[in-house]
Amino acid sequence: MDLTLVFKALHILSMFAMVTVFLGGELFYSVPVWRRDVAGLAWVHHVEARTRLGPVGVAFLVMGVAFGLLAAATGGFDFFSGWLIAAYALIAAFLINVALVGLRLVRLADKAVEAEAGHRPTEEVVREMAASPAVAFFFPVNIVIFAAIILDMVLKPF
Repeated sequence: MDLTLVFKALHILSMFAMVTVFLGGELFYSVPVWRRDVAGLAWVHHVEARTRLGPVGVAFLVMGVAFGLLAAATGGFDFFSGWLIAAYALIAAFLINVALVGLRLVRLADKAVEAEAGHRPTEEVVREMAASPAVAFFFPVNIVIFAAIILDMVLKPF
């Protein structure tokens, strides 16, 4: 059995699972923000806290990167070829988007939970939703990043 092919398959499956978990969660967080729905955002935040899908997505990301590196190592790929450097940069862009904007979205969801519990005015959270264009674009930006990664991996343009 070709070990490179096994690692490629595991890389693809892990990354597919990671994208599904992250984009699904991001979509469910983003829709209530777009609709200025404080109760909906609080509900999504409660569900995520109970299911702990964030750590599952991170685990798939780590596995996907590890399997990708193993596929490159066993398949004789150059770790510094242009298409792999582009993939590294795109993964960094995703992580930066999560660190800068995703965390703001989670803090906004925390405030929605507080508003639902009566500890914060709902109107304050709605105003913050409306005043957060970066949060509104978090999901679409990650879609573009993931699409670019997929195209880079398939086309190997560099």
